[in-house]
Amino acid sequence: MSANTQERRYRAMIERLAAEAKAAPQAYRTRVALLAGLGFGVLSLLVLLAVGLPVGLVIALLVTGRGIDGWALYVLLPQMVFAALVVRALWLRFEPIPGHRLRPEEAPELAEDIERLRLAAGAPELDEVIIDGDFNAGAASVPRLLGLAGHRHCLVIGLPLMRVLDRDELAAVIAHEFGHFSHGHGRFSGWIYRVRLSWLRLAHALAHGGNAMARPLLLFFRWYAPYFSAYSFVLAREDEYEADAVSTRLVGGEARVSALLRVAHAAQWLQRAFLPRMEARMRAQPQPAPAYHALLAAALREAPPLDVARLLASAERENDLEDTHPTLPQRVAAVGAPPALRPPGVPAVAMLGEALARIERSLDDAWRAEMRAPWTAAHAEAKADRERLDALERRSDWSIEERLEHARLVARLRPEFDAALLYERALELAPDNANAWFRAGVLRIEGDDAAGAAHLRRAMTLDAGAIRPVFEKLDAWGRDGTLSSAVADALATLRAEFADRAASLAARAGVDADDDLVAHDLDEAALAALRAALAPFGQIGAAWLARKRLDMAGEPAHYALLVRWQGSVASEAAGLKRVVDAVRLPGSVSVFTDTAHRDQARRVRAQCPDPVYRRGS
Repeated sequence: MSANTQERRYRAMIERLAAEAKAAPQAYRTRVALLAGLGFGVLSLLVLLAVGLPVGLVIALLVTGRGIDGWALYVLLPQMVFAALVVRALWLRFEPIPGHRLRPEEAPELAEDIERLRLAAGAPELDEVIIDGDFNAGAASVPRLLGLAGHRHCLVIGLPLMRVLDRDELAAVIAHEFGHFSHGHGRFSGWIYRVRLSWLRLAHALAHGGNAMARPLLLFFRWYAPYFSAYSFVLAREDEYEADAVSTRLVGGEARVSALLRVAHAAQWLQRAFLPRMEARMRAQPQPAPAYHALLAAALREAPPLDVARLLASAERENDLEDTHPTLPQRVAAVGAPPALRPPGVPAVAMLGEALARIERSLDDAWRAEMRAPWTAAHAEAKADRERLDALERRSDWSIEERLEHARLVARLRPEFDAALLYERALELAPDNANAWFRAGVLRIEGDDAAGAAHLRRAMTLDAGAIRPVFEKLDAWGRDGTLSSAVADALATLRAEFADRAASLAARAGVDADDDLVAHDLDEAALAALRAALAPFGQIGAAWLARKRLDMAGEPAHYALLVRWQGSVASEAAGLKRVVDAVRLPGSVSVFTDTAHRDQARRVRAQCPDPVYRRGS
């Protein structure tokens, strides 16, 4: 089964379960608990067997007076290795939550708001309030002694979040987190998470451990994991709706919606503008930036005005199977308040008062310590680029290729410079370079310049191979609500102009398990040419051919060529690539074996029972 087919089936399962969860929420939660209990029960039984069996054997040997001789060690050793593997895989450590532990006297107004909201939500008493450097907030229930001694309840608030929101909007976020606490989401979700993580770690250990017990346990895991993942995924999304409802009840829908909009907009802006700059700094500077949170605050102040309609349109996507949060439009609709921003009030960060500078220094120190190793690695990796850029700039007699290389290196190492202008100057001398038009266009669009659309159009006109990467960029930009309306309109026009050609390329990109296959339409001359192309490949024993049914009239055909590969498995991938290059058909072609494509192979043989090629005949 292909990855696309698996994803579609998994998504369909989630949609079905989401409907069941809305229809009977308590019954659904009970089913999730039972499913988690099954996984927990199997894990518990496994621990008892893994640890109890060797312990029992040792006790029996000692009680009977036989002692532990060489034969006993021969029997015990595999059991003890398996026990160690299981215990190590299931031993979960809970690290302290990083960040600044906020004392009530450091920010009395914030402490007062937190306590008022906690009491109104009916949430348990907090053990800690932590200010960290993430653009997020969270409610954490950390178990004591695996939950036997209760839980520590912590509220985590990101300093960047406090810079974006006003006091009432931050209250809406805090009330949302207390909604998780009051409904027990933290403890229950934490248990769910630990069961899932335990199984993932155990499956990984078993897959690499070579133990006789591995196969039945892995078979159980392959059956259990998709169901448990889908059930718990839907529950996590329903938990977000419940927590939003608590926030709306305590603070009001207007503040809740405004907070959702501001957070989504700022997150998109940081992803587009701030993170690429920081990655370039890592390549160009030997040490981490000394004032990370000051740079982050400056980037947030530079964010463009928030266009509510564009932001909602950018977030109106198919639910991400990696993100347990509903989409922004879904959450706004569930709150029920109009999708609008409130007039900004007192900035939330002002509640930190004089403690702000101290907290910022503490978080900067922690960030530099955490980033030192990856920063050093990224800087070392870019050494050749820095040296090459320096060598180029010591000369003035550049070739066209060197001009383009210079533009690429400037874009990679110096994002504050206009590398798009360097590409455009090079294009005056090489106007048919599609790759340069593409790179210049991307830089213009990411700089919020609608002129980039014309550059991308030129790239796709010059080279059809640019259509796929351009459309991948168009998909990403379609999820960015911080681009101006002029840029968004130019990109929409560009997408419409090349949509048919992009769809044609996508349809001919491969053969999926759900694609409709029909008999090939080659005449004897074309089949003879195909046999001649396959004959030099001694590893191909036979080949079958079918054609993919395409809905676009007049488009070139796409063929599915199944081959029986009789060479080594290691040579298969490279060999099939050479086959693709050698075969000449009146359309595009996918070449594969039945090693990892059994469904496609079966359907090709159904359309072509007799091989179109057999070695030696």
